[in-house]
Amino acid sequence: MDTKTALLVLESSPLFAVLTPEERIILQRHAIVQTYSKHQVLYKPAQTSSKVYFLLKGIVKIAIHAEKKDIIKYVVRQGNLFGESYLTGDLQRRDFAYAMDDQVEVMEIDAAMVLNVMKTNFAFAQSLLHFLGERLRYTETQLEKVVLKDSKSRILEFLHQMGMEQGRRVGFETLVKHNMTHQDIADLTGTSRQMVTAVLNQLKRSNVLYFNRKKILFRDLNALPIAV
Repeated sequence: MDTKTALLVLESSPLFAVLTPEERIILQRHAIVQTYSKHQVLYKPAQTSSKVYFLLKGIVKIAIHAEKKDIIKYVVRQGNLFGESYLTGDLQRRDFAYAMDDQVEVMEIDAAMVLNVMKTNFAFAQSLLHFLGERLRYTETQLEKVVLKDSKSRILEFLHQMGMEQGRRVGFETLVKHNMTHQDIADLTGTSRQMVTAVLNQLKRSNVLYFNRKKILFRDLNALPIAV
């Protein structure tokens, strides 16, 4: 995907729809489209946060490294922004961004240019502030779950959320195609890989869902929270 085509995708995003044609041209002049392979690092801690990323294709995980393993902060899906730390005054990266698909495409935009446009376009600045607020609320909610809920409940809630947000109805069932390992789910829910495997196997034995490495088929998504 070239930069001009990518900008058309950008325009469809609520975040960037408020830009004027002139502002889009400014960003185009300071943006490039890059492709990353699975597991490739887009950025890592201590690097200068001089770019803002808009995900055009694929999935990216944002993580920190602690005690020899990744702790996933959140997962970025197509059509969303990430790597925005420069806009909040943080000039160095504090986390990693990894490609989770075989071919991840991102538009890398000069962060200083984005900040300049924010200064002159109040609607754009407001849109980005709302987006950052939503991300902060998501992070706070995840922290509350770790403190207040047990491991099994967190895994069930994650599966239910996955089904609601990414699922496609197939008759009375809900199909989710994904590329997350059990370890990825464990890192996102603050649990262990063994616990994730145990919960999934129990749900499979109860015929609540079927799963393999690439998909989860929920027999009845609404039954999931109580089906153990």
